[in-house]
Amino acid sequence: MRGHRLSVLLAAVLALSAAVALAQQGAPTMRGDGPPPAAAPFSITRSDPGLDALIDPSTKAELIASGFGLNEGPVWVREGASGYLVVSGLLDNVLYKISADKKVSVLLEKAGYTGTDVDHVGTQTRSGRSHVLLIGPSCASLDSQGRLIWCADNDRTVMRLERDGSRTVLSAGLNGKRFSGPNDIVVRSDDGVYLTDNDFGLRDGGKNPDKQMPNGIWLIKDGQSRMVLDATVLGGIPNGIVLSPDERYLYLTTAKQRIVRYEVKPDGSLGAVTEFTQGPGIGDGMKVDRQGNVYSTSGAGPGIIRITAPTGTLLGYLNLPILDAEPKRQICATNVAFGDPDGRSLYITACDAVYRIRMKTVGVMPGPKG
Repeated sequence: MRGHRLSVLLAAVLALSAAVALAQQGAPTMRGDGPPPAAAPFSITRSDPGLDALIDPSTKAELIASGFGLNEGPVWVREGASGYLVVSGLLDNVLYKISADKKVSVLLEKAGYTGTDVDHVGTQTRSGRSHVLLIGPSCASLDSQGRLIWCADNDRTVMRLERDGSRTVLSAGLNGKRFSGPNDIVVRSDDGVYLTDNDFGLRDGGKNPDKQMPNGIWLIKDGQSRMVLDATVLGGIPNGIVLSPDERYLYLTTAKQRIVRYEVKPDGSLGAVTEFTQGPGIGDGMKVDRQGNVYSTSGAGPGIIRITAPTGTLLGYLNLPILDAEPKRQICATNVAFGDPDGRSLYITACDAVYRIRMKTVGVMPGPKG
């Protein structure tokens, strides 16, 4: 583990040196500039003995698929004795299906944006060296009937896929005003949907004149939508969201690598808040296992999955491989999902790739029970 940490530190020093050199030359510096970081293999950082009950220290990360550029929103869909993984293609405007034999196909076209004015939608960002537009969906989950629910970011809606293949708008906002960019969801056992809404559905983000509502956390239930938390109290844009297994608590990722935990009241509104944990491996999507451990993701990179006990104790990190080849392939960690028939596989959307890590623990999975 010490060798891994030293290699990560060395990569950071090299990246900083490259940035300084570029700055001295008068060149712009941003994420994606400079040489590739030093390569590093998958590793596990054990911060607390409690991690041993969740994962074997010899476990490896298995590459399931690659070539996505930027991906998000994984969810496992049960099908007979097996199933498949759904992955959001942020650059491709589709929802992909990855079968148990690792075959990738398109599940749903135009899943993030169904319009034609592509010159005025999509958030610009970087994927490796490439300057890209995020136009695709960024989240996916299932309701109690097994129907797919997803975030159509640039349509600024939360959608549901019906059994006959038709699409239903669960919500586009409130009182004629539209969301700014549905980003992540968690579906309650009663099919209520908690949503984080931020500016990723708008070209130029919050500067877009078509921004119609403040960022916030919403509850969509029985055809009604209501804001349960204004994002300004989080100190930054809302992103990852997950419920505890008993649905008594709602976890949110916030600015400065923080996770906060809110009590959930019987009517779905949010009560008292506590600081849950802070540090690396926080910034994007989250999931929980049946014991209440929280699996959070670092976001843009490097790819880190932080595992935190329900008490707030840091148990450890899963460190995804770092690649040093050109053209740069960004390996990050945008979200996770438990899957496979036994619920013991942790799937990670890692920007260009999808990895699977076998766990000892069973994850909380949306959809029909059993």
